[in-house]
Amino acid sequence: MIQLLKKLSFAIATICTVTTTSFANTLPQPTAKTVLWKISGNGLDKPSYLFGTFHMLCKDDLIISDKAKKAFAGTSQLVIETNIFDPTEIKLAQKEVMSDVPQSQRLSREKYAFVDSVLRARIGVPLQRFDSLRLSALVGVLAQLGFTCPQPVSQEAALYQYAQQQQMKFATLETIKEQVDYMNKGFSDAYFFKFLQGIDSLKHVTTRMVSAYKTEDIDVIQQEMNDADMSYWLLTRRNANWAVKMPAMMQANSCFFAVGSGHLAGENGIIQLLKAKGYTVTPVLN
Repeated sequence: MIQLLKKLSFAIATICTVTTTSFANTLPQPTAKTVLWKISGNGLDKPSYLFGTFHMLCKDDLIISDKAKKAFAGTSQLVIETNIFDPTEIKLAQKEVMSDVPQSQRLSREKYAFVDSVLRARIGVPLQRFDSLRLSALVGVLAQLGFTCPQPVSQEAALYQYAQQQQMKFATLETIKEQVDYMNKGFSDAYFFKFLQGIDSLKHVTTRMVSAYKTEDIDVIQQEMNDADMSYWLLTRRNANWAVKMPAMMQANSCFFAVGSGHLAGENGIIQLLKAKGYTVTPVLN
């Protein structure tokens, strides 16, 4: 169950909508190609940094740049989305991935058979094994199929380990229970079945997003998460919540905020929300 919750937590950055929408007429000015942004001004004594992660990556792709390491070393507190390393937090969240009604009772016979066939074909496990879980939890299970390696690793875990070694302060922007609640809303039944229908392209889409991440093109990553309902719950609502919490955290400590790259760009992204609050948010290019 702990591994399942971690996969569900990581799924936010690796899942995107199964259909592509054109943003040609609605795109704002292109965002600078960098996953690292300096936050200053508005009364801050010391700058903080906003770093876009890709929650799960193959080990060979998990490279933290020198500029990120330098910024990290100049701060006193690591802040990530939620504490995926605390067994107590995970235990509290376990009930949030449980379905009130078993899938064998809530799904039609046809839909149950479809999900069962996908799970058997893709991971060699029948739906019966997950009968008591929400369908949103299965998004996290299946998301890993998008990677070319069998065991993707966590970028947040690498940052967390380094912070522990340096005895840095540590904080989060939300509880894991809150995060799973947003995922349950964002990964609705409708989204889940769209996701299953496009699962054949999952590896291609994930590869494309990882490539965009490696070139630090946060606009592309944000645009890939273009399912309106999913994006509202997993990005827009959470970004707004975080933008309220971040000012007090930055007043108290110089923070290194490490959140999924999909949260950075766009009209409702963290960069614009902080600018609207009066902060100077500048790209760190080297």
